[in-house]
Amino acid sequence: MTTDVIRLAVENNIDIVIVDDFGNPYGRFWQSKFGSTANIRRKQLEIFGTQKGIEIAKQILIQKIKNCAEHLEDLKIKREAKKQFLDEKIKEMKKYIYQIKLVEGDVSAKRGTLMGYEGNAAKIYYQTLSELMPKEFKFEKRSMHPAEDEFNAMLNYAFGILYSKVEKACIIAGLDPYIGIIHTDNYGKKSLVFDIIEGYRHLASRTVFSLFTQKRVQKYFFKREGDGVTLIGDGKKVLVESFYNRLEKKVRYNNRNISSLDKLQFECHELANRLISK
Repeated sequence: MTTDVIRLAVENNIDIVIVDDFGNPYGRFWQSKFGSTANIRRKQLEIFGTQKGIEIAKQILIQKIKNCAEHLEDLKIKREAKKQFLDEKIKEMKKYIYQIKLVEGDVSAKRGTLMGYEGNAAKIYYQTLSELMPKEFKFEKRSMHPAEDEFNAMLNYAFGILYSKVEKACIIAGLDPYIGIIHTDNYGKKSLVFDIIEGYRHLASRTVFSLFTQKRVQKYFFKREGDGVTLIGDGKKVLVESFYNRLEKKVRYNNRNISSLDKLQFECHELANRLISK
């Protein structure tokens, strides 16, 4: 790519995003003057005290809970003996959708309330998955740094892949990954990535859960270090192949069949447009 090409793109307000061999963004060219990208960033900063901000936050969290509940619905298909149990858990989770819908005010004041409802629903979801896991791989709770068991070790690795995909989609759409709506935009934290990923976490948990229940996970996929468990070697290979297959799987979106990754990109563009719309 020559400097003339870069200049032409910048003059026409076309962002150029530089990515590595894995598609992860590490650089970007855009206009130095106040343009559409800067306008989007300004709107991201302004949204905290607005009705639009609370509606976007509620929409993100409601969609996350719906996705997880839908996963549990799907699990009933081949688990007749667990149908009543799953119905009860789905009903419990959906109560928090109703609670979130009732929240009013600005995001900064209601952030704790919203995340509390979402956290309670997520706790039910993961406890339910554990109940359905093979006996030797059941887990007590969601754990991150470090993962306390094999399920969480594999799930954390899948989330790591997903984080990079969400960040890339944000940057291409002109969104600042560091300015969140729900999650606090602490210095150096990609808060918006944490927000947007909520609607896509179910893709990772579906993948990981399936690998365990299909008996494709082996103990040697993991290494225990101190109090934590790490995914290694063949375990990474199995997960990466399976997860990328799911990300590329076609889903129905706006009357079209597209991959989940393309859907992610479209939704980031839609969020950017929503932010700058009157």
